[in-house]
Amino acid sequence: MVDQRGDHMVAIAILESRHGTRTSVEFDKRDLRTLADSGEVDAFIVATEDGFSPLGKNRSFLSSDLNISEQEIGELADWNRFENQQVTLVALRSRNSESRLRGVILAPSENSECYKRFATPRYGLPYRDFYYNITYEAIAHACGIWRARHIAISHLSGAGNFHEDIATCSAEALGHYCDGDGGTHIESFVFVGCCISMEHLTGISRLNAKAENGQHLPIAISVENREGYDMIHLNWNHDMRPRAPAATQP
Repeated sequence: MVDQRGDHMVAIAILESRHGTRTSVEFDKRDLRTLADSGEVDAFIVATEDGFSPLGKNRSFLSSDLNISEQEIGELADWNRFENQQVTLVALRSRNSESRLRGVILAPSENSECYKRFATPRYGLPYRDFYYNITYEAIAHACGIWRARHIAISHLSGAGNFHEDIATCSAEALGHYCDGDGGTHIESFVFVGCCISMEHLTGISRLNAKAENGQHLPIAISVENREGYDMIHLNWNHDMRPRAPAATQP
């Protein structure tokens, strides 16, 4: 059931976990600063694409709120996008005791160097296993390490190329994490930023963490603890049963 409040926030679905907790999945047209100021977002998962993307538009706010220089954010994002051939989440935790956000996670996307071995960037259908696992591990870090309760996520495709399957994989990862986690309860999970429309989110309304939506297949990760941030490397095992590309889904 879709609940729309005003002209900015739409509740897409309520995911109910096996533990009895409920997480609201939402779409919000407001900017990140407004959502953080109101306490509706306390962690942000964003693709590393810069410029007029969600990262580029919010980099100044992220810098001031987290007390991390724009240069450092930009250099880490560019490294993860253009140079790094591993699938890596760069988790920058807040260095400001009074920040509204607990941190930002710079996530690889369709435009990242590491994506090329999974699918054809820009012109192919999204590779579901990639999007599912980077979302799951980003949620696990934001919730398990930072104790975030209100997570926002941008499009994890290239600009203008978001796809319904990406949104559905993100919601599926959220449901599986909430089912398996006994710690911090995630109260809300919000899709924010440009390139996302209601049409992309229609598949989420059919999901519910109590339903038979498969189970989480753990992927090997390794974590490098750096000064002020962590690098979470996702290590694909070629023997691991993959989540099929979108083209093969019924």
